[in-house]
Amino acid sequence: MLTAEQRQKLIKRGADLHRVALKENRQLTDNEQSELVQLEKQIDENEYAEKHGDAQRRFTSSVELRNRRELRPGEIRVYQPKERLSDDKPWDGPGLGMYIRGIALGKWDGAQELRTLAEGSLGGGGYLVPTPLSLSLIDILRNQARVIQAGAVTIPMDSATLKMARLSSDVTSYWKAENAAMTESDNVFQEIVFTSHTLTSLTKISVELLEDSAPAVDGIVSESIAKSMALGLDYAALYGDGLGNNPIGIKNQTGVVLTPVNATDEVMPSWMPFSTSVSTLMGNNVPGPFQAIYSARTAGELDRLVDTLGQPLRKPPLVEEIDMFVSNQIPNTLTEGSPAVSTCSDIFVGQFNECLIGMRTSLAMEVSRVAADSSGSAFSNLQVWIRAYLRADVQLRHPAAFNVITGVL
Repeated sequence: MLTAEQRQKLIKRGADLHRVALKENRQLTDNEQSELVQLEKQIDENEYAEKHGDAQRRFTSSVELRNRRELRPGEIRVYQPKERLSDDKPWDGPGLGMYIRGIALGKWDGAQELRTLAEGSLGGGGYLVPTPLSLSLIDILRNQARVIQAGAVTIPMDSATLKMARLSSDVTSYWKAENAAMTESDNVFQEIVFTSHTLTSLTKISVELLEDSAPAVDGIVSESIAKSMALGLDYAALYGDGLGNNPIGIKNQTGVVLTPVNATDEVMPSWMPFSTSVSTLMGNNVPGPFQAIYSARTAGELDRLVDTLGQPLRKPPLVEEIDMFVSNQIPNTLTEGSPAVSTCSDIFVGQFNECLIGMRTSLAMEVSRVAADSSGSAFSNLQVWIRAYLRADVQLRHPAAFNVITGVL
């Protein structure tokens, strides 16, 4: 088995390969990629030996196989909610906060391996975040985004656009008479195109915090940026209208059914619209399991449902199977109905693994000690302002897998 020092050297060598490619603004060469695969294999086999002894490894789980093998031509990697992008490129060195601390204050103690990466400025105070740090931040973002918690899958994008095929109608089967010709039925495919849209986040941090909080600043900075971006991603995935560089969210996607509360013959708060929604989805041949996302106000109203004896109202069987999530990105100020009411909300019900989040895995940021806006300036407040941005898009593999209950009061 490897010693701790030998293992650290392997990890450092892998980071060096990424560092050189990033500094030269290129992809890994075939030789570098092969070396990286071998490094990861040695580390993986060592970790297995530490857990199970020196016995030969005989089995590989489907997740491990999917993470380790190279993709076939035309194959697209899909990450489930609990999978981490950073597992494919592990990094246990200093994080984003230490990187920003070095850029802003010139203090690289504890983060020397990141110093050379900061030398390649993008211009205008911009920096490309090293790939391992980008992936770690994106994983934090994904953990906090409600649509991903509900089941939406992540698809890394290697370019500004990515094309995928989706099935728009199934093959139909027919009974046939003896010696009669068969009735043909073909799959109908559509092309969906992911197009990168820019999501930005601005974080303000005091110079004192950067100076005094190393290395704890890693978590502080990453959580702040990721939380802001997760909220932006949630809103775009639910309500994006495709205008002003926004993706098109679930509510505005063609093929998603919108069901007004009054169409369910039951006024909210009630569990009945959920039952109607699930039956609608099942009628679209969507098998479930289903998830629902709604506002905090709706969550409170549902929690207070009681029967005639004042006991908590039991959920119907179909509703009992729904995983429930709360998002403050769902407003309570929507205007719906006739006459119009301006205090409405929505409930999103669906099979959320049919929601695809295309995401560029390179994160860029600008770091400034002199930036200013109408609320003040980094210089006068002795702060460091960090504007980070990544690019993403939202597509639905099967729009009929979603139903939005509108006009919720």
